[in-house]
Amino acid sequence: MGFFKNFFSSTIKTKYLKGDTVVIDIPSSLYYKELAIYTAVSMLSNAISRSEIKCFINGKEQKNEDYYKLNIAPNINETSSIFWHKVVNKMVWDGETVVVDIGGNLYVADSFMVEEKRPVKGDIISNVQVGVINFRKKFQPKDIYRFRLDDKNVKVLIDGVWNEYDKVLSAAKTAFVDSNCRKYKLKVNAMKAGDEDFEEEFKNHIANKLKDYLKEGNAVYPEFDGYELKADESKKSTSTKDLIEEKQDFFKTVAAAFHIPDSMMSGNITNMKDIIDIFLTFGVDPYADCIEEALNKRAGVNNFINKNFYKVDTGRIHHRDIFEIATGIINLVSSAGFSIDEVRAKLGEEPLNEWWSQKHFITKNFEEVEKYLKSEEGGTNEKAKILPNNTDR
Repeated sequence: MGFFKNFFSSTIKTKYLKGDTVVIDIPSSLYYKELAIYTAVSMLSNAISRSEIKCFINGKEQKNEDYYKLNIAPNINETSSIFWHKVVNKMVWDGETVVVDIGGNLYVADSFMVEEKRPVKGDIISNVQVGVINFRKKFQPKDIYRFRLDDKNVKVLIDGVWNEYDKVLSAAKTAFVDSNCRKYKLKVNAMKAGDEDFEEEFKNHIANKLKDYLKEGNAVYPEFDGYELKADESKKSTSTKDLIEEKQDFFKTVAAAFHIPDSMMSGNITNMKDIIDIFLTFGVDPYADCIEEALNKRAGVNNFINKNFYKVDTGRIHHRDIFEIATGIINLVSSAGFSIDEVRAKLGEEPLNEWWSQKHFITKNFEEVEKYLKSEEGGTNEKAKILPNNTDR
């Protein structure tokens, strides 16, 4: 109940409260905003949860206990996918995420309080709550991870923009509903209309009969002498164009706020590779960098200097067809850029761990000049002597 109470109390008015049941009237337009933000945030959190957080010891990649916590299970209850979804979601909705290390397990704080702001020594965090547990201890900077992309809460900015969109969207919705309602004209005899009892008769009898008649699918309306009911044949607009355009425009605004291509938000993607590259570069990488920096910050400068560090690899987010990139794989291996095992790791495959799969190969075309000249000695090294001969002259 905690989440819903906090969310709705800050957004809409509660009609009444009874026990654990909250009865509320949610404006339908509110769902448009929440859906737009949810779509954007889910894209970012899905991308981060698919990333691999690599652990390096002495500059060598290791799959150790830290790797397991960051990529498989940070704590006994959650998988890494759930965990990183929480991290990204709270960064967006709350502006900052605090992760505490309790007994070697990592937990996302549902709420916390900055008890003391210390620009030099680091802030003191207290009242950290995880689920139903409230930790009474004070957390020093070395005890927590703080993930914050910048000082601006994008959710607050979107809320401000939505206030204007909501007015336009509500107006478009009202105009559409009004123009497409069934409307009738009740023609009343002039003498009847002038009757002193007409207003009371209309209110108590005729109006109720009209309501029942319009509400039911199959109904009969009795016309009395002096009354005539006719359908209003005024031109009606049945187009939802204005509503759709306003919603699409707001989705584009949210996409721009999160640096996500418009086509990804709408699902109308034509050039997948280019769109994904833009999404990763401007949308996902800032969050990946923020996470990577926060992890290394807590590890400390000495670990970083000694080449013990973390790296968030977003390479796995992009789907790869191995048949389409086969030529590129050959070039990577033949240029000694990657070993066979390193290429397999990039593709998400398990390394072979054979002596030959860990070696680096290079074609003769990439041989060093000195080695090439030496290999030509013994009959074909005249080219090597051209420069000395010219010098002697």
